[in-house]
Amino acid sequence: MDRRKFLIGTGLGAAAASLPLPAPASGRNLPDIVVVGAGAFGAWTALNLRERGAKVTLLDSYGAGNARGASGDETRQIRCAYGGREIYSRWASHAFGLWHQRQDEFKRRLIFDNGVLSPDAPKEEFEADRSILTKLKIPFESLTTDEARKRWPQGRFEGDAPVMFEPKAGIVKARETLVAVTEIFTQKGGTYRVGMATPGESKDGKLTSLKLSDGTSLSCGMAIFACGPWLAKMFTTVMKGFIRPSRAEVFYLGSPPGDLSYHWERFPNIRSGGIGYALSDVDYGYKVAPRWPNNIPLPMDPDSDERIVSPIMREVAYRFAAQYVPGLVNQPIVASRVCNLEDASGDDFIIDTHPECSNLWIAGGGSGHAFKMGPALGEYIADRVTGAADPTEEKALFALASHKALVG
Repeated sequence: MDRRKFLIGTGLGAAAASLPLPAPASGRNLPDIVVVGAGAFGAWTALNLRERGAKVTLLDSYGAGNARGASGDETRQIRCAYGGREIYSRWASHAFGLWHQRQDEFKRRLIFDNGVLSPDAPKEEFEADRSILTKLKIPFESLTTDEARKRWPQGRFEGDAPVMFEPKAGIVKARETLVAVTEIFTQKGGTYRVGMATPGESKDGKLTSLKLSDGTSLSCGMAIFACGPWLAKMFTTVMKGFIRPSRAEVFYLGSPPGDLSYHWERFPNIRSGGIGYALSDVDYGYKVAPRWPNNIPLPMDPDSDERIVSPIMREVAYRFAAQYVPGLVNQPIVASRVCNLEDASGDDFIIDTHPECSNLWIAGGGSGHAFKMGPALGEYIADRVTGAADPTEEKALFALASHKALVG
């Protein structure tokens, strides 16, 4: 029996359970690893590597949860329907369970289970989702618009198309989660620093150090660059055109005083393939993330562009409210954000080694849907880089060679 189990069994369990679990001692000669970027890819990967016994340093230019990163903002959605893409449905289902496990471990609220409604999915997409969710035994309901209106009268549901409801879905905290992951990482012995890093010296096809913005260098046995939209700037040759930094605007609508109709406990999220998605209120406002007109994203520089929302997208957000949540029409916008996404071809992640350095990994291409996968991404990347697992399907899908350039 280990010391922790002994303490729990002898009445000292409360004190023992409150202590962070130490990372296991390394017994596999893992190299010193530097992870660059404390977002959904990087922070979870650093934590998982530390838990496997590696000596890990986590770096971020602006700090975990910063406003410039692709993983910032207050909340993100988690859902399992993926328009017929089974691999991501499978990953999301696994991540859903991991979010709850980590929430219990961290002892702070990270996930809110309120489900998601897809009220107007195209027929082919609906049928593909239904087939895959059934195959994976992920719960869902197919409702008529009348049934949806009776269950959630505060919403607006029209037309003859079926409405899909996924109960295994919800809202996850974004910025707060990254701060929490970084804190737990350091409690378990990881090193966290705010600072910018770029590839440094290399020898015999392997990276040996990183250059830091303060003029110093940091030696490493392995480096993982998980720096989101900055990947396009960091690797101007290898990543040229493969990462497209783009702009997304989100708006938080305030409910009338005393009205909890759109609170997460009373109303599910809404996913509309046509004009965006919305997340119910988690004490910050009802979040509307509208799509750009004609679904053409605007480019964005993660360092120099301002984060000020546009009048055009404000109007699109209110059109979303009028279509799905009439009780919020003409209600004030209480907060807004401009998020810097990092699109990759096919919306598939990029997780691969640099073609010129076998110990330099690139992890990114979140394409607006990586945050929900965070705990699963951390597991997967840690397994890949340490050689613990190398799933054929994921390896092929996430390979740089499987992607095509989005921009010239």
